[in-house]
Amino acid sequence: MSDTRTAVAQPMPALQVTGLKTVFALPQGALSAVDGVDLSVRRGEVLGIVGESGCGKSTMALTIAGLLPPRARMEAGTIHIGGRDVSAMSARERRQLRGREVAMVFQDPLTFLNPVMRVGEQIAEKFLAHEDAPRAAVASRVQGLLREVGLAPGAARMYPHELSGGMRQRVLIAIALACGPGVVIADEPTSALDVTTQAQILELFRDLQRAHGTAVLLITHDIGVAAEICDEVCVMYAGRIVERGTVFDVLERPAHPYTQALLAASAPAAGGSLRDAVLAGLPPDLLAPPAGCRFHPRCAHATARCSAQEPPLRRAGTHSSWCWLGPSDD
Repeated sequence: MSDTRTAVAQPMPALQVTGLKTVFALPQGALSAVDGVDLSVRRGEVLGIVGESGCGKSTMALTIAGLLPPRARMEAGTIHIGGRDVSAMSARERRQLRGREVAMVFQDPLTFLNPVMRVGEQIAEKFLAHEDAPRAAVASRVQGLLREVGLAPGAARMYPHELSGGMRQRVLIAIALACGPGVVIADEPTSALDVTTQAQILELFRDLQRAHGTAVLLITHDIGVAAEICDEVCVMYAGRIVERGTVFDVLERPAHPYTQALLAASAPAAGGSLRDAVLAGLPPDLLAPPAGCRFHPRCAHATARCSAQEPPLRRAGTHSSWCWLGPSDD
């Protein structure tokens, strides 16, 4: 008897990145800060990108948002936002896209917010840049956004320096969500905050993300933050993703030695010392990355094959890793 069941169509990802490569032109040569990254995020999901400083996670975020510095360029790959290929768009088209289809929450609000403009004016700018709306209607929407992020309407008349760090971060979240983008990229949004304020901002961010059904790409070096807010996690090392899975997969059953080392460094075992938990060595020089697995010079489990051949993708259910020793369904 034939099987008459029909496959359930999966919703199109709000963000899909394929084969992304970003290169910096330096006097010493070309440095591939992001090298062959694939990822996707659907609306209503939070995907965390975790890794050491310099692994390429922030450069990847800036590439997706179209905000690379002059010496950097996207050399290969495609970026689809809301089903549209934005990688071939002109600079003008990308500017029109930012804020309306994709928005970014930066690490330090003081470097993003204009110090001589009132907060309400800066939120209103986002509406006025993308919509033809009367100023009275915009003012009303600004008040609504401030309430939504937990700020009193009077905050609209204040300057950034008059607000606390947590309040300024709430303003950034309001600006990011102003035009209802399908994708929000949050680059270390709580790293400059104290622990209590960080917890409040994460709770607010998660509540707003669920209410708006936004797809979120969260960049963080803090595994605790990823565990708190993310649905899935990618671990990035030396410009490449080395492991991906659900939060449980990656943080409870890490497959890649680098992920295991990160977790050990963030939470040393009972009775162990911080020195025992420190990840030995330094990330590779991306001007001349090592052959084979890029982590092999620091890996306690490396074999001769690891230094000679790039590891294949090994998948076990929803859990993927790029390691010769990783688990596999095969």
